[in-house]
Amino acid sequence: MKKEMQEELKRIQAVPESSIQAYHAHLSFLLDRVNKKLASRQDLEDLIGQNPVNTMFDNHRNHAVFMDNVFQLGLFSLLLDIVPWVYRAYRNHGFSADYFPVHLRAWREALEGIIDPDSSEPLLRVYDWMLSHHEDFVLLSEEPDSTYAASSQPESEDRDLLFQALIHGDRSTVLRIGNEYTETPQDLKAFYQDLLQPVMYRIGELWERGEISVSREHLASSLANTAVSSQYVRVMSEFQPQKGRILVTAASNEFHVLGAQMIANCLEAEGWEVDYLGADTPSEDLVGYIWDQRPDVVALSVTMPFNLIQCKDIVERVKKEFQESRPKIMLGGLAFANHSEIVQRIGGDGYAEDCTQAIELVEQWEGAQNVRK
Repeated sequence: MKKEMQEELKRIQAVPESSIQAYHAHLSFLLDRVNKKLASRQDLEDLIGQNPVNTMFDNHRNHAVFMDNVFQLGLFSLLLDIVPWVYRAYRNHGFSADYFPVHLRAWREALEGIIDPDSSEPLLRVYDWMLSHHEDFVLLSEEPDSTYAASSQPESEDRDLLFQALIHGDRSTVLRIGNEYTETPQDLKAFYQDLLQPVMYRIGELWERGEISVSREHLASSLANTAVSSQYVRVMSEFQPQKGRILVTAASNEFHVLGAQMIANCLEAEGWEVDYLGADTPSEDLVGYIWDQRPDVVALSVTMPFNLIQCKDIVERVKKEFQESRPKIMLGGLAFANHSEIVQRIGGDGYAEDCTQAIELVEQWEGAQNVRK
């Protein structure tokens, strides 16, 4: 089924620039029309269960910016991963499967009512394709999600103990486990990849399936950040970098940064001088920082697929501003998982899935004796 859907997506004609710009320019009007349409339905509770209406509005907003990314980047293949994920997550949190075609038809009606026919017709083809595969998306949503493949690794006593400590807010146990695993800077990578990352994937998977609450997931994420920061301070306090400079940051509007912080810490533990800027770095400020510090590598992290446009904007600005003397650009984060074509479309020089790959990639560039392009 999925293979046939992939072939159909390949045959969808490219959406012309005029349609893409019309969708982007009218996004707020389209979103408002869809929100009002759904909110006025008499059967709303049947569609969204006991969820507050703002949860539905959040999905509409996420859908809007996600489709904007799909159209602008021409990455229709993302639909096969993200749409089943949305079905799975929202159904597990009380939404009916019937909500999704109602939602998509509301977008279709909004497109017809707001955008002129010549511009809307190519966009409608994509929405019609999604509507025609509603039942297939339901089936795909019931399959295991490859996004959390790391959580399928064999369980260990330490992983289970860390998992329980994170979701129950047991800070002392979280820090104790981290202390036991990290005695030197080089131990950070094993702690992150063998223990913390698989556990956080497992927690994300449980939230997606509706087995833990948002508050539990937030508690676990907060404690995971505490563990990462605590171990970094403890083992890196007297560490002196000896290699080149790397800038690690999240794209603008991206607030999921645990993975980026782990990458930054591991690169520093390998001897690189690392500047970690954290979440939601505006493109303008980032380019100015690169001018000031002239890093050898810029590592950009994107978790949510609706932030890919912002990432592409950063990459294009860096290439334009620095040209032949520009730093190498490393991309990472779940938004790129299983989609090598996105890295090429964004324009990155390479992709790293985890700390090991990030270290190998920068060492490969360093080994070429010319990290800059």
